[in-house]
Amino acid sequence: MLERAYGVLWQDLAQESTAICRICPCSARGTRNELGFFFTQAEKYSLYAEKFADIISKDTDQASLQPYFDARLDAGTQSMMWVDLMSYLPDDILVKVDRMSMACSLEVRVPLLDHKVVEFMAQVEKKQKYTQFNNKILLRDLAQRYLPQNILQRPKQGFAIPLASWLQRELKPMVDEVLAPTRMRQRGLFDPDHVERMVTDHQQGRRDYSQQLWAILMLELWLERLIGSKAAV
Repeated sequence: MLERAYGVLWQDLAQESTAICRICPCSARGTRNELGFFFTQAEKYSLYAEKFADIISKDTDQASLQPYFDARLDAGTQSMMWVDLMSYLPDDILVKVDRMSMACSLEVRVPLLDHKVVEFMAQVEKKQKYTQFNNKILLRDLAQRYLPQNILQRPKQGFAIPLASWLQRELKPMVDEVLAPTRMRQRGLFDPDHVERMVTDHQQGRRDYSQQLWAILMLELWLERLIGSKAAV
């Protein structure tokens, strides 16, 4: 019975880990980073331990979002915006901002998600939102009344943390401990040799694996808190 319970648990964890790692089989140049995905489909399955790869379905990535797409009769941009509104916003970026701001006793507001703005933009035609060479057309048209061109035309800039250097310096002891081959082998989710190569390449500056290592690190810390540090598949 215990073995069966663990089997059910790991199937649930397989789905959760997919959401945490934000995996997508994107091929277009730049698309993966723009969408915030950390692994290609091939990278993901080369990373999994053999037993865990047998448990998780290769359709899990899309299956978690499919109900949102099925709820839309239209296709393309409008459907993608709906999925974003129903999944990525409330389940990822908004909840993170809310938790971190409340931890510092701050109240954060998101004016562009005012329901009147959202309802209006849902009715705006695609050609008024973006073209092949321009995006945020209405917002830029409005903003040019108040902002200089060098602000309007500059690339999008987020609030990124210096993750790459942290994993090489301040967080290196944590990475070495939590992602150690013996621990990865005990957990049974990821190929310990593959993870070790990623850690070594990143810490020696051969390749930037900061986003991928951060995803694996957070998953492992979450699992440790949920079921303990030595639980295996």
